[in-house]
This record gives sequence, structure tokens and C-alpha cells, in this order.
Amino acid sequence: MTASLRWRAFILAAIAINLAAFLMVRLAPRPAVGIGAAVDVAVIVPVIYFFLIVRSGLQPLASLLPLGLLAILRATYLVPAIAGTRPLVAAGVELAVAVWIVSRVRRTRATTSSGDVLERFEAAARELVPAKRVAAMLATELAVFYYAFAAWRRAPHVTPGARAFSLHQQSGAAALCGVLAGVSVMEAVLVHLLVMRWSATAAWALTALSVYGAVWLVALARAFVLRPVLLEGAELVVRSSMMWSVRVPLRAIAAIDPGGAASGLRVPMASQPNVTLLLSGTVTARGMYGITRQVDRIALAVDHPDAFVGALRATA
Repeated sequence: MTASLRWRAFILAAIAINLAAFLMVRLAPRPAVGIGAAVDVAVIVPVIYFFLIVRSGLQPLASLLPLGLLAILRATYLVPAIAGTRPLVAAGVELAVAVWIVSRVRRTRATTSSGDVLERFEAAARELVPAKRVAAMLATELAVFYYAFAAWRRAPHVTPGARAFSLHQQSGAAALCGVLAGVSVMEAVLVHLLVMRWSATAAWALTALSVYGAVWLVALARAFVLRPVLLEGAELVVRSSMMWSVRVPLRAIAAIDPGGAASGLRVPMASQPNVTLLLSGTVTARGMYGITRQVDRIALAVDHPDAFVGALRATA
């Protein structure tokens, strides 16, 4: 059986088991039926995954842990008596996925030539989750916490042999994100005190969103510093914090113009570009959460434009 057929068989079996279990509980809402249906979902689905996917080498054995926890989470919807454990199980699923991806990234750090943590997170997530979009979403969320909390003493992510060009100083992109993060936290305090007069739940929910937004802004600021533009062999790697990444073959650069462009990808966003690359065709820009965009020109606010243009022309 091919890998594609194995995945299709597992997905169809998992869907069928879930549909049958929820239908049984709906038609016969008795505790014994609910427990039996929950066991089917929590046990049989992971067993099928093991025999169809893990034993064939399509996924490592460690991937069974988050899937098993996810199956248990689904099972809590079949037995009302254990519904209270749902938040704990959901947290366990998220933690298991995060720990597996991080451990995988750390194990492969010495064997990969890429210094880009975001790319390594996505590669590890795709080993666990075949769907590209879902893997990209997981990688983005993990990268946010990495850049916000674990990357303060890290050097910029530069592939060995590549030449790096920063774009956060002249544009002020990193400083702007840092200032906005501080303002967001101060605003959260005021909003919390105001909303607390009407609803404590709403106040804490808004505060949590504000704090998470501040974490995002801090992560963006650090990623601007740690993910510079790279001239890597016959390829230019344009990175705009965590927002966009695009690989441009040097042969695809038709012209290099000073100043900005009215259209195309602006790196960083809301900056005043000083170099515009006109491409002979379109290339794919990859954004956060798996978003993609086709671009035929890229406008950059490089900190040292003369050195950047000189390096491009010297290698063209």
C-alpha cells in the first residue's frame, strides 16, 4: 500500500469511527453507550494510526502521543461526566505537539545547513502534520514564543557562506514593534481596570488578548533583527521578520532600481524602500500561517543599500 493510500485509509477510518460514535450517543443517550463510543474514539483511532502510519515508517512513534491525546479530547465530548477534564486534555495536546516539534528541531540543528529557526520549525511540524497549512500555523505559533522569549542572546540566522544585509535599523521596524508592545501592555492595564467594573471575565479576556498581542509584537521585533536578507550563492533570500519569506534566483532579477515601488512586496511593511528589485517573472512569497503571495517586484529598506546593490551586481 502506498503512503498516499495509507493516509487516506487512516483519515477515512478516523472520520467513520467518529461519526459512528457520535451517532450512537445521539440515538441512544445512555452512559454505557457513551463510554463504549468514547473508547472507540480514544483507543481504536490511535491503534489504526499506529498500524497504518507508524509501522510503515510514515511518521515516528512519538507522533502517536499528540494524536492519542487529541483522540482522548474528542472522547470527552461523548461522556458528559468527564467534560470537566477537557481543558486539561486540550492543554496536554498543545504541550505534547510543542515539545515534540521543539525536540525535533534541537535534534536536527547540527545536521541542517539552514540557520532559520522558522524554517526548521515548519519542517519539523510537517513531519507531525502532513497538511502544509496546518504545519505552517503550528510553526508560526511556536516561532512567536521562540523569538519573544528564547532568542535574546542569539546571533542572526545566517546560512554558512551567505552574506547578510540587515533592514531593521534605517526602517525602524524593530523599534516600532517594541514601542507598540510597551504601549499595548500599558493600555491593557487601563482597559482591565475600566472593564472590571462591569465584567471580571471580559476584563481578564481582554487583558489576555492584549498580553498575547504584546508578545507577538516583541517576537516580530526580534525576528527583524535575527532574520536579515541573505545573499546565498545564486539566490537572494528576502525575509521580513516572520511576516514574509521569499527566495529569488539571481537570474530572475531583471533590474535593480533605487527608491520604492507603487506595487509589489514591501520589506519591511510601512517602510520607505531604498532598493527595488524588478523580476523577470513572479516568485512565491511565503507568509505567516502558510499564506502565499505571487510577486514580481520587491521593494526593500536595506540598512546599507550601496553595499547591497554592489553585492547583487557582483554576483549577477
